[in-house]
Amino acid sequence: METRPRLTPPIADVRRAVRETFEMPELADAKAVLLAVSGGPDSMALALGANFELPKLGIKVFAAVVNHNLQRGSETVAAEAAQRLEAMGVATTVLDIEVPKTGSGPEAAAREARYSALEEHRAKTGAQFVLTGHNLDDQAETVLLGLTRGSGLRSIAGMKTIDGTLVRPLLGIEKQDLIQACLDSGVEYWLDPHNQDVAFTRVRIRNLMQQIEAELGPGVNENLAKTASLASEVDDFLTEAATELMEQSRTGEGFDVHILGAGHPAVRNKALQLMCLEQGAHSISRTQVLNVAQLITNWHGQKSLSLSGITVERVREQILFRQSS
Repeated sequence: METRPRLTPPIADVRRAVRETFEMPELADAKAVLLAVSGGPDSMALALGANFELPKLGIKVFAAVVNHNLQRGSETVAAEAAQRLEAMGVATTVLDIEVPKTGSGPEAAAREARYSALEEHRAKTGAQFVLTGHNLDDQAETVLLGLTRGSGLRSIAGMKTIDGTLVRPLLGIEKQDLIQACLDSGVEYWLDPHNQDVAFTRVRIRNLMQQIEAELGPGVNENLAKTASLASEVDDFLTEAATELMEQSRTGEGFDVHILGAGHPAVRNKALQLMCLEQGAHSISRTQVLNVAQLITNWHGQKSLSLSGITVERVREQILFRQSS
């Protein structure tokens, strides 16, 4: 007879996080999910919680282990993770991918290749969502990284629990508790040596977080995660208001400067950012948004603005966009 592990607080916390996430209305129609598993403690704890809670809700659970082929022996690590998942009763596939060299750096390239493979496999399995093991520590690191980049509310709003087809049930649980949940369940996990390599930005941010906690005491991670939650709420509200202003000002050819000019500066600037992206800008900086705003609030016959992929100009009472050749 199989002996079940004793229910400890970390195990209970993981199960509760998964259960409460799938009580959210956005996930009410979920019939199948795909777990993104690396073999590390975060994703293995996620698998434990999801495999316990989701079948009770009538949700089928699949798993995919992504082998990036970036480290010697990675195929063995992936195969062992898949074996552990299969032992739990989770149907698992190993996805072998190649990470292309891009100008965005190895971290970003690996992430893009991983999510592309997961999304393709999600569609193949018929799952509605991909679940990841991102946790509270990851959220705090994301906020700190956003602060260093100084790129606005969205950058410090961190990761959303539900982001399209991506679902992150464990954002409120610290990594140490996920490790303990695995230990309490008798589930082995893999520790990625890349998580100690300071060549990666995330590792340097993680080390910085440890220094901050050593200086200021515990609780920094939780407070940064709270900041992310608050910033996310404000950004969602601002985006909704800006979208409404953008639609109100739309003329067919462009956008009405009087309607835009009557908006609150924060809403107007967000609307201008959304317009630029909608019209084909590859990216848009805060400085560029403010330059576009000058065409509305400080108009004195300026020349058109060349941004990343688009040209913006004021013609009489309208802001007009065209794609750069």
